[in-house]
Amino acid sequence: MKQMRKLRDIALKDLLVVGKDRGSWILLLITPLAIIMVASFALGPAFKGELKSQLLASNLDQGQIGRQLTDALGGREGLQIVEATPEECQALSVGDKKYKTALVIPEDFSSRILTGSDTSLQVYVDPTDNVNRPFMVGMIDGAASRLSGMVSAVRVAVSEVVKFAPETEPVTVAADAAPAAVQQMSQDPPVALRIDSASGMREVNMFDTQVPGYSVMFLLFGVMLGAEMLLGERDAGTLGRLLVAPVSKSAIMGGKLVAQFCIAMAQMAILFGVGHFVFGMHLGNSIPGLILMIAVTAFTATAFGLLLASVVKTRRQATSLGTLIVILMSALGGSWWPLDIVPGFMQVLGHITITAWALDGINALIIKGKNFTDILPDMAVLLVYGCICFIAGIKMFKFRNA
Repeated sequence: MKQMRKLRDIALKDLLVVGKDRGSWILLLITPLAIIMVASFALGPAFKGELKSQLLASNLDQGQIGRQLTDALGGREGLQIVEATPEECQALSVGDKKYKTALVIPEDFSSRILTGSDTSLQVYVDPTDNVNRPFMVGMIDGAASRLSGMVSAVRVAVSEVVKFAPETEPVTVAADAAPAAVQQMSQDPPVALRIDSASGMREVNMFDTQVPGYSVMFLLFGVMLGAEMLLGERDAGTLGRLLVAPVSKSAIMGGKLVAQFCIAMAQMAILFGVGHFVFGMHLGNSIPGLILMIAVTAFTATAFGLLLASVVKTRRQATSLGTLIVILMSALGGSWWPLDIVPGFMQVLGHITITAWALDGINALIIKGKNFTDILPDMAVLLVYGCICFIAGIKMFKFRNA
C-alpha cells in the first residue's frame, strides 16, 4: 500500500507539471483541434454531396439526342456541365480557367442514331488527372453504352420488321423506332437504380472520419512528449536521486506511466467530446465499447512511448525518432486516408502499427455501426502489442545515463 501511495504521488506530480506547461497543451489539444477543423471543413463539400466535377461540353448536334445526352449528364449527381466551343474543349480551358475533361458531340449525332448508324463521341482528358478522370470517363461511357443499346435495339427492330414485311422501307422503320427508343431510355428506363445504405451503416459527416484519425495521431505525439520528459528527468538526475529514496523502481515507473495514461485519456476525451458536442460527430452504438477501445489505445501508446524512451540515449534522439515514427504510423495506419484505398501490401504493412488497429476498432463503432463484441479482436491485438512494449520497455529502461 505504501508503494501504491508513492506511485499515486509521482503520477499526480507529473500531471501537475504537464498541467502547468502551456506548450504541452498546445500540442495535445489546440493543434489537433485546429487540424481536425481545417481538414473537416475542407472535405465538407464532398461529404455533403456539394463537390461537383465540371465537364466542358460542346454540343454541335442539332437533334434531340445530343440535347438529351447533355441534359442526362448534367442531371447526374456530382457533375456540372459547362458549355464551350470545340476549340475550348480541345484546349481544356475557357479563358483563364482550366478543366480536366471535355466532351464534343458531333453534328450528325442524332441523325446517325435515328437511322441506326454507327457514330462516336469525342472526349478530351488531362493525362495528369488520375483522380477525376475515371469518374468522368466512366460516366460518359455509361451514357454512350445506353445509346449503343438503343441503336442495337433499333437495328433489331428494323431487321425483324423487314423480315416479316419485305416491302417496308428500313429507313422509315428506323425513323419510327428510334424516337420511341430514345423516349423509353430517357424517360422510363427499363432498369432503375436503387441506392441504399448497407445494413447497420449510417450516413457519415466529415468529423466522423477526421476526428478519430487525427486524435490517434496526436495521442501518439503526446506519449512521445512523455518519453522526452522521462528522458529529461533522467538527464537531470531526478530519476537517479529517486532511487535513493524508499521508492521502488516499479512505483516510479508506474507513477510515470499512470500519469501519461491519464493525460492520453483526457486528451482523447476532450477531442472526441468537442467532435460530438460542437460538430455533431456520431459516437456509435456502444459508448462503453468506444471508451474501452480508447483506453486500450491509450495504454498501448503509453507502453510504446516507454519502449521508445528505453532504446534512445538522448531527448534529441527521442524527438527525431519519435516524430518519424508517429508520421510513418499515421500515414501507414490510416490517420490521413482510409486504408481501403491503398494497395493490399500497404494494408498489411499498415497493420504493423498501433494506428491501424486502433482506427479499425474506433471506425467500426462510429462509422459501421458495430457493437462491442465486434471490436474484441482489435482490442486483443492492441493489448498484446501494448504488453510486449511495456515488458520490453521496463526491462530495457535505464534510470541513470551510462
